Amino acid sequence: MQIKLLFNDKELLVNLDENKASREFYNSLPMELEFSDFARKEKIAHLSKALNAKGSSAYKPQIGDLFYYVPWGNIGIFYELQNASDDLVFLGKVQGNLEALKAQNGDFKVKIEKNN
Repeated sequence: MQIKLLFNDKELLVNLDENKASREFYNSLPMELEFSDFARKEKIAHLSKALNAKGSSAYKPQIGDLFYYVPWGNIGIFYELQNASDDLVFLGKVQGNLEALKAQNGDFKVKIEKNN
């Protein structure tokens, strides 16, 4: 499963993991979300419907990870290192350079669609 993130004439590809939350997210596409910066480490957006994260295990976050944060119902992408948390679910990995994403100031819209 691969998706693309489209924002400000840029495109990032993301290879999704084979887990329940990733499949549920993939099946909900396409969608458009408003992302913002959080803690100068990640770009996040709130999902309108929570993902089922049962059976997911904690992992050590890496730069370029697409993740789901269970307590807030957010998805996000890490562009700096972050500490591990039992509340994070790995969804996938961004392919390519994160500089365009990292450089976004303020809130910005991202269209997320399946890459067929």
